Amino acid sequence: MKGLLYGCMLLAFGTGTAQGQSLDQRVIAAWGGASTGPGVVLEHTVGEPMVGTLEGGGVRLTQGFHQADPVRLRLNLRAFLQGPYNSGTGRMSDSLRTRGLVPLTEPYSAIGLAGGGEQTSLSVLAVSGADAVVDWVHVELRDAGTSGAVVAARNGLLKADGDVVATDGTSPLAFTAPPGSYRVRVLHRNHLAVQTLQAVSLSSTPLALDLANGTVPLHGTEAQATVGAVQALWQGDVNGDGLVKYTGGTNDRDPILQAIGGVVPTSTTTGYANTDVNLDGTTKYTGAANDRDPVLQTIGGVIPTNTRSAQLP
Repeated sequence: MKGLLYGCMLLAFGTGTAQGQSLDQRVIAAWGGASTGPGVVLEHTVGEPMVGTLEGGGVRLTQGFHQADPVRLRLNLRAFLQGPYNSGTGRMSDSLRTRGLVPLTEPYSAIGLAGGGEQTSLSVLAVSGADAVVDWVHVELRDAGTSGAVVAARNGLLKADGDVVATDGTSPLAFTAPPGSYRVRVLHRNHLAVQTLQAVSLSSTPLALDLANGTVPLHGTEAQATVGAVQALWQGDVNGDGLVKYTGGTNDRDPILQAIGGVVPTSTTTGYANTDVNLDGTTKYTGAANDRDPVLQTIGGVIPTNTRSAQLP
């Protein structure tokens, strides 16, 4: 007989019986029930990671059909953000962390991105140095074909040295999806997203994917900024529309001015905000380490009407 055959099962205990049942091979949902006899109860399940236990007269029977745990595809990802990157140290600033501004819950489900709900802990955010958390990033596995559909997505923690890890601060990102080849897309709330040009093969063995050293081909032209010896996601997408724009409608400069009050350009405001382009915890429109200049730098720094778009399919 082709396919997988689940036979009938019949158990009898004294005068009580468990009726035989069959499961069609097309059924993938959980199934189960219970049968009783004198002093015994038989619980049975199919398609759940659990079993039923029967005890009576000093006898214990554990039974059930089980399906394997979901396959977890693991990814050791590395990437830099231009805004907080310091070419002198070779790391990103963790000012948001030191000021207690990194949220325990990821910020991306609130803007409608797939997946979501990941949470970290204060102990993870207490780590300093190269492993200090800089911010949350959103990572998607996309179909290798022309559709480019999102197959799985996870939100991870970006460390000062560029490593992207799970919410425990150490583990690789893990995606629930069949082993295979996927294009990887990386997004940050105020930087331009990037995506691998070719699909990469993922399995339960962690794959190292370093977007910072320039060896991984990315979709489009100048998908990342060159900062010293590394590649980094372009800064300045304050409104998150995939386009860095300094002037005109829906530009990324005006929200910065509005965030500080819109009247006194030397005013500042503190908090976890998309208008904080350099991720130092302060939104600033003018003066040293302001957030307006990075927008102008991303579009070229000379012609204010220029724009730069995310290089995505």
